[in-house]
Amino acid sequence: MSVKPGKARKLNYHCSMAVDTAEGVISHIQADFADGRDSQYLTDIGLRVQNRLRKNELIMTDLLADAGYSNGANYHFLEQRKVTGWIPVFGKYKPKIEGFPYNKERDEYRCPMNRPLPFKAFYTNRDGSVLKNYWAAPKDCKACPMKPQCVPNTKCKKIIRTIYDEQYLRAYARQHSERGKRMKNLRQSTVEPVFGSLTQFYGLRKIGVLGKAGAHKVMLMAAIAFNLKKYLKKGGRKPSIGVFKTIMDALQGCLTIIRQYIQSRPVPLKAP
Repeated sequence: MSVKPGKARKLNYHCSMAVDTAEGVISHIQADFADGRDSQYLTDIGLRVQNRLRKNELIMTDLLADAGYSNGANYHFLEQRKVTGWIPVFGKYKPKIEGFPYNKERDEYRCPMNRPLPFKAFYTNRDGSVLKNYWAAPKDCKACPMKPQCVPNTKCKKIIRTIYDEQYLRAYARQHSERGKRMKNLRQSTVEPVFGSLTQFYGLRKIGVLGKAGAHKVMLMAAIAFNLKKYLKKGGRKPSIGVFKTIMDALQGCLTIIRQYIQSRPVPLKAP
């Protein structure tokens, strides 16, 4: 069951796709259940695309995605894989806390009255994200003349930050750079139109099968058809009869697998 602000709740499948920005070719597509966030699928997609490109002696150096894939763990994963992630930081993230400068060496914040807010403990929220807690000494806040404006309803000032704050800061800087703006335009002009084409002209607006495996096969067939059409338009010389025969054999094999899958499903019998 998918839930999205401003839209009705529906039973859907989640389609994740990787598109080459140079030629607009689909290099990966997969089906997942729609009850999860986009960001939780990036690690799996990134590994699959990297492995596939490596087999063809290609290297993935940059990854472009929308803010739905913004996640500290994803930024860390891409840096570990030596891939530059051009993913806009989620809107609620604040790179700096106004009036509370951070000291990296001491791992603490300072309030406007120059009182320290040192790191105290880690905290895990409901989503499983690990956060760092900083808070001032209650005695310092109690004697502070700014307490009624700063923390009127609590004993002391607290600051909560993600453990991936450095990765977020680097992503935020990339997002607001000149190259980051060009990357955003590139993503919007290459990746997003492919989704529109698949839903409008390649049958992905509705999935007529049950089960994630069946949905994945439908998405895979749509991606194959999309890439074949692009190859015929931009592939250069006209393909030979042997190429078409190979393609038809591959399609026939996929159809045979789908037919066997449908026939193997048990048929419910009505009680007399």
